[in-house]
Amino acid sequence: MKVGFLSIGRSSVDLREAKIALFDGGHTCGPLLSVDEPSEIDWALSQLRTICDAIVIDGDHDAFYATFKDRLSTHPENFELDGKLYSVTSECDAAYLAEKLVPMLNSKNKRSRYQVIVFKTFGKTEAELRAMLKDHIKTRSKIRIGFFPSFSECEVHARGPATMPQAEFNATLNDINQILYKCTYSFDRISIAERVAQMLREQGLKLKVAESFTGGALAQAFTSIPGASEYFTEGLVTYSVESKTNRLGLSPNELAKHGVVSNNTAYGMSVGLLESGDCDIAISTTGNAGPTAVFGAVGLCFISIGDRNEVHTMRYTFGGDRDENIARAVKNALFLLYSYLDSREARETARSARETGERQF
Repeated sequence: MKVGFLSIGRSSVDLREAKIALFDGGHTCGPLLSVDEPSEIDWALSQLRTICDAIVIDGDHDAFYATFKDRLSTHPENFELDGKLYSVTSECDAAYLAEKLVPMLNSKNKRSRYQVIVFKTFGKTEAELRAMLKDHIKTRSKIRIGFFPSFSECEVHARGPATMPQAEFNATLNDINQILYKCTYSFDRISIAERVAQMLREQGLKLKVAESFTGGALAQAFTSIPGASEYFTEGLVTYSVESKTNRLGLSPNELAKHGVVSNNTAYGMSVGLLESGDCDIAISTTGNAGPTAVFGAVGLCFISIGDRNEVHTMRYTFGGDRDENIARAVKNALFLLYSYLDSREARETARSARETGERQF
């Protein structure tokens, strides 16, 4: 079934979450229309009725029910009228979509259940992922693949009918994983921060961060997760040259020689954290978030990560505004940490399934 959305006065609809929930349930997402005045409701409904089988109402419920005052004696949460389904909600969030809307749709059209596996990917655009899977999409008619991008990440959902033999479904998933494993960090819907938190706990490692470019946002990504004290020992915002020398032990001469925004500075920040003790891994960021730049170009960022054996530094150039650049730097730092932890786990366990892409579902 195709589902449209009408927001009256305000909107709590997250279209990305709606697309995901409906795809996983075997349905499709139609448009979201927003109106401010009750006089616009009839027009909006007429537009949605022409292309949708069901319509979700969000916002001013009283104004909506007033439109049907001659046909409805009560204010039902869900009802059917003239062959169309209507669902009225106060919060169109993930819980409503998965627990109320999709089950209602399935019950109305006797839709069979589906089995779904999620590939949480990082660093690839939707277009790149589609190109990577284009041959697979063409040859696997029973499996439907959905792409749901969101700020440097993209969820790839592989959906098959519940009646599909498990061995056949698993074989398809392994084929997909062979293609996507290098950019996949999780097979469920947890965030990259939650994934690295799991891995730090599982591997019994302690982490410190030193931030200039990200200004504390990276530490906040860790400490916002319950139980962070198990692995997160310290976060420093060493914004000034003085703080980098006083707190991290960087040489003023080296800072003057290479500049605050440099590979060497990011490297030295991580080394300073490691030398201070009480951590196994260190991450640091330095650069110019914008909108102006004192050293280097706006958006230039260096992220360093390592342990007592080796430290590596990556250079990035982000093209957004200040907030976007900081958010991208945090995401990239988290994925670098994920890659480090994943390769560390692989080294310690010889050849892991994720490293070879041979994960068995």
